[in-house]
Amino acid sequence: MNAPQYHGKRRLTQIAALVALALIPVLGIFRIDLTTASLMLFGHPVTLRNFPVILGLALFLAAAPLVTYTTIGTVWCGWLCPQNSVAEWANVLTHRFLGHRANVDVESEGLIVAPSKNKALNWSVLSASLLGISLVLGVIPLFYFVPPDEIWSLLTLHADPQFARFMHRLYFVSVVAVLVDAAVFRHFWCNFLCPYRYGQLLFRTKDALHVHYDAARSADCTRCNYCSTMCVTGIAPTNIRPVDRCIDCGECIDACNRLHERKNRGEGLLRFEFGTEQGASGVRAFFRSTLRRLGVPGLLTLISLAMIAWGLLQPN
Repeated sequence: MNAPQYHGKRRLTQIAALVALALIPVLGIFRIDLTTASLMLFGHPVTLRNFPVILGLALFLAAAPLVTYTTIGTVWCGWLCPQNSVAEWANVLTHRFLGHRANVDVESEGLIVAPSKNKALNWSVLSASLLGISLVLGVIPLFYFVPPDEIWSLLTLHADPQFARFMHRLYFVSVVAVLVDAAVFRHFWCNFLCPYRYGQLLFRTKDALHVHYDAARSADCTRCNYCSTMCVTGIAPTNIRPVDRCIDCGECIDACNRLHERKNRGEGLLRFEFGTEQGASGVRAFFRSTLRRLGVPGLLTLISLAMIAWGLLQPN
């Protein structure tokens, strides 16, 4: 049996999401252009007088999150969110240089560092690594406010001196924000500050994609806690409650499958699942289930996209 492996696919998806985050303003899909004091949307300058586009954007920002809440759930957090990607990356580096159980973020009860790893060299390499990724990722927010050619002129030292000073300050703030997030906040932001997280708690439904534990086969569970050990957020995947901070990363599913394959006990006890209906199958059942999950938010999202498209196609 070849059990699904989500770890590699998720890492590729996280990288693709970060690349897309940088390409969106570079390609002119969305940018708040400070140099022209206008909103750029798919290469078109948009002013407040373009009522269909402005209203469509507002409606999209309100309806689109509801669609994700009721369909993919927290897959957005575990597979696409750049904040979670940076937090996970920072944790991987921390475990590599300070010990497998090391914890130095704001949620930890003091610094937890392996005695054998608590050396100045390890701390220095970890700090340099966090600073390096902050210097790279700190450039991305600049593209959302300044055209790419202006960024290039800044990098090649051909920018206007006054503009360069402003951009240097903006870049400094961006780098510091990323560095503090990676070094200190990490998943604290996800657990206590993220607006998507609170929206998910308000609108969470079992119809959305979620990790399901096969309780009917609970006798096959070895109680090894391997799934909990591999969990990114440190919860018990065999008993996920609505208030738990599961991000649907699939690491627990991979862990359970690996263990069961090793012992030739068939498929693991954890899997991704939509909805709670049992026995429903076929194309009609699939579309019926999909429409139920999308509902009104899905219709509003389509309307908002139609309004934006119509507004952009109108002559100035």
